[in-house]
Amino acid sequence: MDNEQEVINNAQNDPESFGRLYDVYYQPIFGFVYSRIGNSEIAKDLTSETFFQALKNLSKYKPRKGASFKSWLFAIAVAQIGNYFRIRSKIFEVTTEEAPELMAQDAFRPDIAYKMGEDADELALQVGLLKKTIRQLNQKQQNILTLRYFSKMTVPEIAITMKMKEGTIKSHIHRATKKLYVLMTQEVDKNSDNNESIIISKYETKSVKN
Repeated sequence: MDNEQEVINNAQNDPESFGRLYDVYYQPIFGFVYSRIGNSEIAKDLTSETFFQALKNLSKYKPRKGASFKSWLFAIAVAQIGNYFRIRSKIFEVTTEEAPELMAQDAFRPDIAYKMGEDADELALQVGLLKKTIRQLNQKQQNILTLRYFSKMTVPEIAITMKMKEGTIKSHIHRATKKLYVLMTQEVDKNSDNNESIIISKYETKSVKN
């Protein structure tokens, strides 16, 4: 946004000016929250709460070198998601360097998964598999991977958003991506075995009838 800081300054004194910031950042925030929650209605509620909290605390916002308004807003969204999961007692144990050897494999990259497959059914399967497996990671890993590959944030931006060191973010990306690779591979193998069993079952049924 052109003159974003000017818009922010105006919004700090005139809440109606906050609407411009809302228009610019609603979709990115909603997309991030939805990727984490998987439920559009809940995602809308959490996105609304994110902007409510942002407006409520906007007077306290002060621009810092290397820390953008976007990072500040996403940090609020991360907090709302954390509250959501805490209420449902779904916080998992936190485990702790970038993994280029894994990220080079397009089939297991979250940002590539949405672009894979010329066939719509194949694409839907890839996205469904990704969503299923990424939810098996702990909450911090899910937040970091979603920010990195769905919201397209840089490591420094994520570090500011998550209030963590860049090296720690890279470590989480490495561990989480490696675990995601293993989980997706297991799911693919499991589905292959199931499909093979179905085919065999159909063949055996046909043989009995014949």
